[in-house]
Amino acid sequence: MNILAQEARKRQAVVKLARRKGKSFAARIYGVSLSSVKRWDKRYDGKDWRSLLERSHRPHSHPKQHTKEEEKIISKAFWKKYERYGWDGVYTEVKEQGYRRSLSGMIYTAKRLELVEKKKKQPPRQQGRRYPEILVPGEKVQVDVKEVPYSCLRGKVLRDGKHLYQWTAIDECTRIRFVYGFEEHTPENSVKFLRMLIKEFPFKIQTIQTDNGTEFTYKYVSEDTECPFDTELRRMGIAHKLIPPRTPWHNGKVERSHRNDQRYFYDWETFRSVEELNTKLAEHLRWSNNKTMRTLENKSPLQVLKEKLAA
Repeated sequence: MNILAQEARKRQAVVKLARRKGKSFAARIYGVSLSSVKRWDKRYDGKDWRSLLERSHRPHSHPKQHTKEEEKIISKAFWKKYERYGWDGVYTEVKEQGYRRSLSGMIYTAKRLELVEKKKKQPPRQQGRRYPEILVPGEKVQVDVKEVPYSCLRGKVLRDGKHLYQWTAIDECTRIRFVYGFEEHTPENSVKFLRMLIKEFPFKIQTIQTDNGTEFTYKYVSEDTECPFDTELRRMGIAHKLIPPRTPWHNGKVERSHRNDQRYFYDWETFRSVEELNTKLAEHLRWSNNKTMRTLENKSPLQVLKEKLAA
């Protein structure tokens, strides 16, 4: 029996004694106040001790509680954005509707309105930072390639048995990204992407970090031939840092961005050509670079970039 049930049964005994011997007598015997005995006697239904259980002390209203209009805005935004964009997407949507409260306040209200889906069990997070924080834009840019999921392909590109690939670059300091799609997984396309990247990023890139794929390096396949990507980096005066083999977590930021692309983009889109892929990728890139991130103190990569360049 829990402590609340024990207390309710004690109150039942007090009330029964009070009805036989008087309220003052019962209060004196059990060492409780007379006002409490009177209150319990009034609440007791004469049959069940559960009528004397402790009631919630939560107030029925609060001067700062969410209004019905705010609850309606949260509910509408939840059903519109949560499945694809999560809580950050819901918060962006409600702010556009004039909502001015905090993210945590919005989530608490959504849970109170029972708008939350069941959470998947997450593995415990590691404590502390494993790598030094990058403070200068361009000091290190992570680059990787993601194959477009087969389920997204339609039309001619599917009939011809082609594959599409997304090249991604993310600046470690600001989290600003650049993405572009190609039909072939080759070093030549890595060079094309690099030249486009140099034009897109408004700062000098000091180091490019990649894995050991042949689209980036021939380190493990040839001792005599230099990869075109390495050649172009050397010509541009950019350092090339290779992560250890089979350690994708060293390229964690670009890997995480690829998981987000899968959740927010590829799970929802289809493509009939590389041109259509790049058209839709451009729109998705605008959204992701303007999306607020908790790791950036609820600022977007573009906002952080502006602050860094103005400093």
